[in-house]
Amino acid sequence: MRILVKPAFDRDIDKVKNKLLLQELDKKILQIEKADSIENITGLKLLRTYKVHYRIKVETTRQKFRIGAIIRGNAVWLVRFLPRKKIYELFP
Repeated sequence: MRILVKPAFDRDIDKVKNKLLLQELDKKILQIEKADSIENITGLKLLRTYKVHYRIKVETTRQKFRIGAIIRGNAVWLVRFLPRKKIYELFP
């Protein structure tokens, strides 16, 4: 799949200091790139009342973050990367 990154996603990543969480994020992005379809992405869930807005889980033992993504066809826009409790306030 083709990955496109929004500026807000980059700003969210810059605020994260936990190296283990950033490693898990890298693994998840590689998994998204290699996926043939959305069924091959683990932790992916369609948000209620939306048709193209998804959340993708990225977790460590201590922190639970979510990627807010828009998926249309073969393109994935990474919009936000925030803690579990905050993502649903700011995305979509």
